[in-house]
Order: sequence, then structure tokens, then C-alpha cells
Amino acid sequence: MSATREIMRVAPVSAPALILGIAGLVPFIGLTALIGLGPEIWYGYWMTALSYYGAVILAFVGALHWSYALKRAARYGEAWLQYGFSIAPALVAWLSLLFPVWTGLRLQATGLLICYAFDRIAARDDPVPQWFLRLRAALTVVSAASLIFASLV
Repeated sequence: MSATREIMRVAPVSAPALILGIAGLVPFIGLTALIGLGPEIWYGYWMTALSYYGAVILAFVGALHWSYALKRAARYGEAWLQYGFSIAPALVAWLSLLFPVWTGLRLQATGLLICYAFDRIAARDDPVPQWFLRLRAALTVVSAASLIFASLV
């Protein structure tokens, strides 16, 4: 919980974003723990469940860029770039489900990290609340680490 305190110390965090963001990590952490520690008979089920959840979250994170484009009233080439990037994670998420599960988990982790990098780039031109990138960083690190760890078990 010290990471949460650090986020809140630097800038006031939106309570709903913080609580729902942390709640969104529960399936990543819980399913990864079950994969590593649970009965072997359930291994495939938990891996599949984590892969599906990772794909949904990757698509959700990509959709943030659709809202950036809307907020900025992006036009012309900028609009194609922002709207195009916003759907790319959903396509990667879908493709990740077509690979063997451990490959898909790694692809999803990579996608989440790339989305965070693009969030930082987008924030240069279209400022977001200070707490947003810190919260996104923490959520991205935990979710990507969970996916990577599970893919190696």
C-alpha cells in the first residue's frame, strides 16, 4: 500500500480512479497467484482466464486514446494517428488470444507497456491531471509483471 500513499502524496488522486484501478489489479494478481500456487488441474483454466482478462484490459487502455482524440477535436493526420492508435491495442488483444496462451500473455504485457509510453507522449500535448500518469504507471507495472510472471510459470 506504500505505492498508493506515494501516489496520493504527490498529487490528489481521484478516489474512484484509485479504488477502481486497484480493484482492476485483483484479477491480475489473484489469477497469477492461482497459476503459480493453485492445483495443477486448474492451471489451464486460470491461464485462459488471465489471458482473456488481459485482452479486455489492453483493449480498454487503448480506448483511452480515442477519448484523447475526441477531447482535442483531432483533425486530419493527427486524427488518423490518434484514432488509429486507439484501436490498435484491441486488435493486438484479439490476436493475443489466437497464440499459445504464454505467448499471448507476453504480447499483452508488451501492449500495456507500449500504451503507457504513448500515454506519456500524449500527455505532453494534452495535459492530464498529474496523478493520472503516476497511477497508470503503477497499474501498468503490476499488470504487465503479472502477465509476464504467469507466462513463465
